[in-house]
Amino acid sequence: MRSSRARALLTIVAIAALATATDRMRKRVTERVSHAQEASDVYPLPAPAQVQIAAVGYDEAVASVLWASLLYQYGDHVGKNRPFLYAPEYARTIVQLDPQMRQVYRFLSTFVTMQVKPPEVRELVEVRELLERGLETLPSEPDVWGAYATFMMFEASPNLPEEQRTRWRVLGSRAAERAVELGFRIDDLGYTGALLLERNGYRDLAIAQLRRAYAIAPNDETRAKIARKLERLRAANVVEALSRGFDAFRARWAERAPFVIESTFALIDSTRDVAACAGKAGLDPACDALAEPPPPPSR
Repeated sequence: MRSSRARALLTIVAIAALATATDRMRKRVTERVSHAQEASDVYPLPAPAQVQIAAVGYDEAVASVLWASLLYQYGDHVGKNRPFLYAPEYARTIVQLDPQMRQVYRFLSTFVTMQVKPPEVRELVEVRELLERGLETLPSEPDVWGAYATFMMFEASPNLPEEQRTRWRVLGSRAAERAVELGFRIDDLGYTGALLLERNGYRDLAIAQLRRAYAIAPNDETRAKIARKLERLRAANVVEALSRGFDAFRARWAERAPFVIESTFALIDSTRDVAACAGKAGLDPACDALAEPPPPPSR
C-alpha cells in the first residue's frame, strides 16, 4: 500500500516537473521564433529602375499590386506591434512605375510616422523628397500639397532638431497656403500655417498669408477669425482694406448675379482676368476678388 502511494506521488511530481520544463522550453522557443521573424523582415525588391524593366510595360498594374502589398504589410506590422522600415522604398518604386498615383503621396507620411517606434531623421528626409517629387509631378493636386504641408508642419516636427523643425514648418506653412487655394479639404490649413509663421518670427509673411487666406475664405466665420488674428498682429489697416473690398465684392454679387453662389461669382466676376490671375489671389492687387473694380475707360 505504501509503495503504491509512493509511486503515485512520484508520478505526480514527475508530471509537474515535466509540465514546468515544457512551459519554460515553450517560452524560450517562442521568443526565439519571434526574434527570427523580426530579423528576417527584409526589403525584397531590386532598385526601382530594375522593377520597371521587369514590369515589361505593365507599369501601372505592377504599381497597383505593390500598393496593395504596402497597405497589407503596414497593417500587419502595426497589428503585431512591429516596426515597418521599408515604406519609403516601396513608395519610391511605386512612383517610379506610376508617378501620378496620388494615394502614395497622401498616405506615405502616415506609414513612416505612425509606427511603434519614432522615425529617424533620415526617414523623414526621404518622405520629404518623395512628397516634393509629388508636387513636381502633380502641381495642381490639392491633396498632394495638403499632405506635404501637414507633414512639414506637424507630422515630422516632433522628431526633428529645433533649428531644422523651424525651417520645415516655415516651408510647410507656405505649402498650406497653396493647398487651400487649390481646394484642400481643411479650410483653415492656411490660417494655421500663418500662425506658425508668426510664432517663428515671420510677422510680415504671416500677414501676407492671412490676407490671401481671407481672399479665399469659404465663409464669414473663417473671415472673422482671420480678421481677429490680423488685428492682434497690429494690421488693422489690412483688415479695413479687406473688409471694404469684401463689401464691394458682395455689392457686385448682389447686383450682377445673385442667383449663383459666392465662389462661382468670384470666378465669373468681370473685374479681373481670371485665367491670368490663377494662383495670385492676395498677391497681385489686380487679381484680388475683393478689390474695387477699375474705373470705366474715359471716352
